[in-house]
Amino acid sequence: MNGLEDIGSNIENTEGIRGFDSEGLSDLQSDYLNEAIETQDPEMIVNRIDELCDYHPPKAIDFNPEIGDRLGNLKEGIDNKYLEAPNDIEQVTQISERMTDIEGTRFEDWKCLTPAERLEVLQKVENAVAEIEHRPTCDVKGESLGEGHLGYYNPNDNTITINTDYLNDNYTGYKESLDTIIHEGRHAYQHYNVDQRQVHPSDGDCTNWRENLHDNMWGIFPENYGYQIAEEVGFQRYWMQPVEADARAFATDVFNKFNQIA
Repeated sequence: MNGLEDIGSNIENTEGIRGFDSEGLSDLQSDYLNEAIETQDPEMIVNRIDELCDYHPPKAIDFNPEIGDRLGNLKEGIDNKYLEAPNDIEQVTQISERMTDIEGTRFEDWKCLTPAERLEVLQKVENAVAEIEHRPTCDVKGESLGEGHLGYYNPNDNTITINTDYLNDNYTGYKESLDTIIHEGRHAYQHYNVDQRQVHPSDGDCTNWRENLHDNMWGIFPENYGYQIAEEVGFQRYWMQPVEADARAFATDVFNKFNQIA
């Protein structure tokens, strides 16, 4: 029987499945999870755990230690976008190390590349970052955005746009382009955690991102809900909002760590 159909038929006839407390899974919940684990069907396992935990958006399926232990080696066969991501310190280390393995990320190589080749390097960096952050990969594209605009993430089509004006600049463009691909990838990570599945280990971070992206952040500005656009609220408020401060700090940490080991 198909995993989704099986879940649907069982959940309709089973009480006490959704939600669990700090004492762990009940016997009924444990049996419900074990039934899926025995099939070793990743789709069924993911959906069963989502049923048990009943979070919106759902959390990483291994965020609960008891459930994570039950999964054991089965996690190796499950797409990492369903699994808890490393913490920020580990992400910074892993990303910076992976960047050193990508040809073209060092300045001595970057300066010899064409703008099109530099964009390809940025796509490879994004591919590595997305894997480490346990989120879907963004398509990276280039567009002339004018001076002062480095790039942006579009959550509607999950793309990152890089300002090609900086790809044409050997010196300033090098740091700005690498910093931007990490910065905008962090925005993709924030949106994934808020809108699709929380794989980030910190509930507090995700709460701040959610309030910033979708809610009235401060309450004292009722006319401005969610994300603050510089053209509408001024640069300082745009600059200081949680998702921007977080992405800026994260990209700085990655680039500094990369420079230390490259």
